[in-house]
Amino acid sequence: MNRLQGLLALVGATIASTAAAVTGEDVVVAVDANANQFEDQVIEYEAITVDGDKEPRSMRFSVTLKGEKRLVDFSAPGDLKGTRVLVLKRSQMYIYLPAYNKVRRVASHVTGQGFMGTTFSDEDMSTSLYGPFYDSELIGETSDVWSVELTPKPTTETPYGSLKIVVAKEGNRVQSIEYFGKEGQHLKTETRSDYRCEEEVCSPQSIEMVDHTRGNVSSTLKMKDFAVNQGIEDDVFSVRNLSRGD
Repeated sequence: MNRLQGLLALVGATIASTAAAVTGEDVVVAVDANANQFEDQVIEYEAITVDGDKEPRSMRFSVTLKGEKRLVDFSAPGDLKGTRVLVLKRSQMYIYLPAYNKVRRVASHVTGQGFMGTTFSDEDMSTSLYGPFYDSELIGETSDVWSVELTPKPTTETPYGSLKIVVAKEGNRVQSIEYFGKEGQHLKTETRSDYRCEEEVCSPQSIEMVDHTRGNVSSTLKMKDFAVNQGIEDDVFSVRNLSRGD
């Protein structure tokens, strides 16, 4: 049992034994632990973006994760094939563009924009932990779910003024996230469903993001393959390796 698995077990036991006194922080700690209880993970996605009457746009990519680091490798369509994005932390992101054979750093002020034309921002794609960056308050509870409001800590830079997340009590899995602007406007809604588990590590097979500021344009990530604990080396997540391919 690794550190995160131990933390998850401890949090689960604490929540179960003190249900009447659960706080927003308890829920977020459990969510973070549940979502990060792996040494490494590789997920293959198809992303489909629907914008009104326009032809849906599709692309395929794999995401390799280890701790806070992630590598995104595009395989389709043709004009994106070979493009790679490296995230070392939320504020440190690089992109390799094969057409130019160049690695460029992504400026932090653009991470709130759409990721490769989807309704997911770079910020959305690179956030794997909430506790270190957000303060939390329990704002609702049913027999099945908790609702928690997250507001950025004073030291956190984020395009959002707050988030509202709904978490299933069974498995501490996020069901939905509502994203609000700094003036309180409802910007986007994310829905996660159909979780698949490998070695007790569970990831949603469908993640939909609806952008309410763009006439409800939506992008959906459909999981095509999923593997955990493959022994991926740290040097995979290096800027030097970014332009080399596999």
